[in-house]
Amino acid sequence: MPEYTQGADEIIFANGIYAFHCVDAGEKESAQTHNPMIELQLDCFNDDFTRKVRVVDRLVFTPNSYWKIDSYRKATGDVIAQHQKVCFEAEDCIDRRGKLALKTTSYNGKTRNEVDYYVERDEGGQQASTGSATPAPTPQPPQPAPKGTVPKDRQPF
Repeated sequence: MPEYTQGADEIIFANGIYAFHCVDAGEKESAQTHNPMIELQLDCFNDDFTRKVRVVDRLVFTPNSYWKIDSYRKATGDVIAQHQKVCFEAEDCIDRRGKLALKTTSYNGKTRNEVDYYVERDEGGQQASTGSATPAPTPQPPQPAPKGTVPKDRQPF
């Protein structure tokens, strides 16, 4: 009989900015409020794309949540026009890529990653610079010049 260890390979990323790819999306209804929503399956990747974590996020279609839908659209390259009526369905979400900020949360004793916010692109289509998921490399101290050379700051011209 086949066996497995539940949660053995579970990966949790540290809080930070990560690239994502929406691999699946489905239209659902909120269980409590019965509002329409799109449930996103997002693969989030570390800096060198060697590890990923799957995160579920929901875009709920209520006036108080339209900002999040716009934020997702901006992060994946859409240009948002004020007062424009938008038809946005689950199929429109699949295969989109962008950047987002992950946060770590706990629920019923289980730790998981959640979307904190989407990193919106600027008007030129570039991701806004909001930091990195990994710390910047430690600067190296200056190295002495090889023997027989004159440092640039001491050259006569």
